[in-house]
Amino acid sequence: MELFQHTIGDTITLRGEGIITGKDITVELIPSPPNHGLVFERTDLSPSLFIRVAPENVFATEGASLIRSGHDQILFIEHLLATLNGLAIDNLLIRVNGPEIPLLDGSALPFVEAILEVGRRPQWSLRRHLRIVSEFTIKSDDSEIIFSPAPELRLHCIIDFPHPVIGHQEIELTVTPESFLSEIAYARTFGFLQELIKRREQGLLRGGSLENAIILDEDRVLNPDGLRDPKEFVRHKLLDFMGDIYILGAPILGAIKVIKSSHKFHIKAIKTLLAHSNVWDWFPGPARLPVKPMKCLEPACALA
Repeated sequence: MELFQHTIGDTITLRGEGIITGKDITVELIPSPPNHGLVFERTDLSPSLFIRVAPENVFATEGASLIRSGHDQILFIEHLLATLNGLAIDNLLIRVNGPEIPLLDGSALPFVEAILEVGRRPQWSLRRHLRIVSEFTIKSDDSEIIFSPAPELRLHCIIDFPHPVIGHQEIELTVTPESFLSEIAYARTFGFLQELIKRREQGLLRGGSLENAIILDEDRVLNPDGLRDPKEFVRHKLLDFMGDIYILGAPILGAIKVIKSSHKFHIKAIKTLLAHSNVWDWFPGPARLPVKPMKCLEPACALA
């Protein structure tokens, strides 16, 4: 458990194709001061739009999580948030010049490698954690998420797909930066060929290729290089969950079992959990007051 907040050592710039727009998208990760939190900025709008990572600003579709303010949004935030959760990064301004985060290789690995290159910078302000103090379960049809007390973040993820390559898969993990790197970060998102063809015909996808995801037809993986791991599917579902729970803007202390879930159900579960304040508390002490994101426009921000 990290006791103190962290940002990154220097500004990072990544570029990739947006699978919705088909356009080149640039993402900048900018170091931010203690208690700033995680803030997205859409620089293609005038004036720029700032959106704080907080449960009330995050929503989900069937295949992605998004952050929204009014009619403007940023899609596919989950892999980046999973990286920040896994590497224990608390304070960051995320500038993006479009309505989506590029999928890059479909995993968290490009974000991880970029952050490791500049390093993590400790900040001498205490980190807050949302600590589970009583068991809490949310269930809908076949999907179920169970929160239980634990001294660290322990995750148990179960998926079950009627596909010969996937089937039933499970993974259990105590989350640390080291376990995130070795067990989760490299796992890519996956999709089914017929669904992708249908979405492209409907004009919902203008980008994307086998370089951005694992693609399956009725009985096999179509990517020439195959899978990175036999359990890459459940590992990626766990990666998605780690991103979705970081919409709190703070890490969780607890054991969480995730059964046949989705982005929509992840977000619903977090918002439902927050509404039941008798099953969790803040450790240590009350939630910190956020710094206004506009401070990140000041040159000194990157030096904090």
